[in-house]
Amino acid sequence: MSSPQADATRPAPLPLHTEDQLLAEALKTLPVLRANAHTTEARRRPAAANLDRLRAAGLLRLTTPQNRGGWEASIRTQVEVGLALARACPSTAWVAGIYNGVKPMTVMLPPAAVEEFYAFGPDVLVCSVASVHGQAVRVDGGVLLSGTWAAASGCEDADWALLGTALPKTAEDPHSAATVLVPVKDLQVKDTWHVAGLSGTGSQSLVADGVLVPNHRIITAAVAAAAGGGAGFPAALKIGSALNLLAPVVGAAVGALDAVRQTLESGRGIMASVYRDTTDSPSAQMWLGEADRLISRAARQVVAVASEADAALVGEPLAPQERSALRMEMVAAIENARSGMSKLLDLNGTAGFAQSHPLQRFWRDMETGSRHVQFNPFLTREDYGRLLAGVQSPVSLLL
Repeated sequence: MSSPQADATRPAPLPLHTEDQLLAEALKTLPVLRANAHTTEARRRPAAANLDRLRAAGLLRLTTPQNRGGWEASIRTQVEVGLALARACPSTAWVAGIYNGVKPMTVMLPPAAVEEFYAFGPDVLVCSVASVHGQAVRVDGGVLLSGTWAAASGCEDADWALLGTALPKTAEDPHSAATVLVPVKDLQVKDTWHVAGLSGTGSQSLVADGVLVPNHRIITAAVAAAAGGGAGFPAALKIGSALNLLAPVVGAAVGALDAVRQTLESGRGIMASVYRDTTDSPSAQMWLGEADRLISRAARQVVAVASEADAALVGEPLAPQERSALRMEMVAAIENARSGMSKLLDLNGTAGFAQSHPLQRFWRDMETGSRHVQFNPFLTREDYGRLLAGVQSPVSLLL
């Protein structure tokens, strides 16, 4: 049961949104995110006004269960919201994607931990570092957690952190790794996020020094298997979590397309040419059309993968070959977005690299986010080829 203090800070329930309404709310949010894009990058975390607007629009409870005041939105809706938000601020869209994409992992927690988690209300914010770091020493009732977890996007504004850690083996659970749920207030935030792109994501390091984590907030392989009826965390939800990061990457290219179109509409000519208006050039028209085709295709690919993941949640679970094929589509979407972005940079010219121009920010954010481990292009291809060849031992732990 939540505490009176938590109840006092819990926002009033919002009227139930349809999924179309959620996307409409995302589009209404764009002016706020655009106005604060510079502030977000300068602060190296989302502007407070951005999070306030997302919270008011109900966009931080997309994956909160309905019985907890959320929407339980489809993966497709999550993706469409992420694509939309990134048109204004990829960093804010990335952080929102983390908060919404990680939250479904709490289905593996025991009821007591779920109660603690949602004591913060339906807009509870959770960050995550899934890779295994640090160590946990067993004590009565739980473990003492110590270590450092880098690149915890959104950690400065999060309520909770899901962290991967080494765990001593027991007879009941011989596995050596687990995921633990820890209040961010029990951790130290270390300022380590100084990067070229997605600098506004606040992806600082989290440090634990002997933090007590009770047993009911430890997700071992055995706990995950029990929660998933023996199958563990559904593969479709893993795809959904990755798509919540892919949407801002591709959405950055959509935002760049918006910015270049705005520049072209201003009537700017092409230097060292006879064209006083860039759009008078048939070659420029073709370049713009090709950029639009590639970026639109990338967005369609992301939405299509989301639809297939949604179908798998209510139908047959995804087989390894199907999971690999979906990850190949995700990589292909990035490659199309990059190709389209390159043409936009050509069209806009060097002016787009001015620090005051949004195009260079979209480009840096896309290039940085697309290098996330979830989108490793060569391992994705390697796994796909291995499975096609009948080798049932993928090299990626994400598959």
